Amino acid sequence: MRILVFNAGSSSLKFGLFDIGPSGQERHVFKGSFDSFRAGGCAYSFSSPGGSERGTAPYGDLAAAIAAVPGVLADLDLGAPDAVGHRLVHGGPDHATAARLDDALVERLRGLTPLAPLHNPANLRAVDIARTTWPDLPQAAVFDTAFHLTAPPAATTYAVPKEWRDAGLRRYGFHGTSHKYVAQRAAQALGRPLAELRLVSLHLGNGASACAVSGGQSVETSMGMTPLEGLVMGTRSGDVDPGAFGYLERRLGLDIATIEDALYRDSGLKALAGTRDMREVAARAGQGDEEARLAVEIYAHRARKYLGAYAAAMGGLDAVVFTGGIGENAPDMRARICADLEFMGLRLDPARNAAPDLSDRAAPQLQADASTVAVLVTETAEQLMIARETADLLAGAG
Repeated sequence: MRILVFNAGSSSLKFGLFDIGPSGQERHVFKGSFDSFRAGGCAYSFSSPGGSERGTAPYGDLAAAIAAVPGVLADLDLGAPDAVGHRLVHGGPDHATAARLDDALVERLRGLTPLAPLHNPANLRAVDIARTTWPDLPQAAVFDTAFHLTAPPAATTYAVPKEWRDAGLRRYGFHGTSHKYVAQRAAQALGRPLAELRLVSLHLGNGASACAVSGGQSVETSMGMTPLEGLVMGTRSGDVDPGAFGYLERRLGLDIATIEDALYRDSGLKALAGTRDMREVAARAGQGDEEARLAVEIYAHRARKYLGAYAAAMGGLDAVVFTGGIGENAPDMRARICADLEFMGLRLDPARNAAPDLSDRAAPQLQADASTVAVLVTETAEQLMIARETADLLAGAG
């Protein structure tokens, strides 16, 4: 089955084409992206067995980009898809697996937009456009929240009034598709059943989250009801004392909407160092910039704190897995997060950590020989997971 996968953002579109066979055969046929939508067009990047191509295209928004995809596939002689899979960041409490998209489901998902205001609007816009562009193809939603629905009530329940909890206030977690993939990939690389492992997955990118996986299931994760809780991110604050909201209202006259918008769009690395790009922050820190140095320390401290907490919550730790743009490409950040954890058996090997080979979906081990905790790094493969789960859903429906 040939699956077309979309991961839409407010100013970008990532998409891929996958062949998923009935007996586990998989082939990544094509990878593409349209980035930085603006009035004059956007940048594009395509990669297929025939080679790679980069340039600019005259598509100023998501609708124009998706409408161009059939032509792109035809020009590259890649054939038409059999189905379409979509990334949906928030699926609420009712979707533990992929779901077939129809009018009723789309409308229910629109109701979840306030819980993921940076992501779900673009995700649903892509769904609307794709269902119009390919009206006869089955289309599925794969939810970032789904993997975390196995977490126990002790991990998902906020200690707030029952009326609020009855209204839906609870912890969900996100990046579930990524955490699920890297947990499976780590188990494969270690040659051990995932069900026997206690591991922490650290997805570190512009968005960032930690996930504790025990017995093959998510049992804790750092994001909460929304993707705002937890680790420091590119423009999101992560954990903030809710008491600060009343203080800001009284002291600065800010309303909740203004505070929330700032916590989503103007906080995190951007607030601490003036940019959301960790590469720039790290470079400035290395040159002695005190704001950047502090930003790097805060980022690492928060991640290390969650790593230790999750080891405690699981009663031990067998492996740590780094993924995401920062997790994959910043050896100094990996070293900072793993520093001073020898007391729990974790020792990083500096040479192995310096330049791991991540080609062909490798998951190299970075721990020292004396470490009792494995440390791995691997590229995430959210699009592949979306293709797998779309194919599984449709095969089951058949």
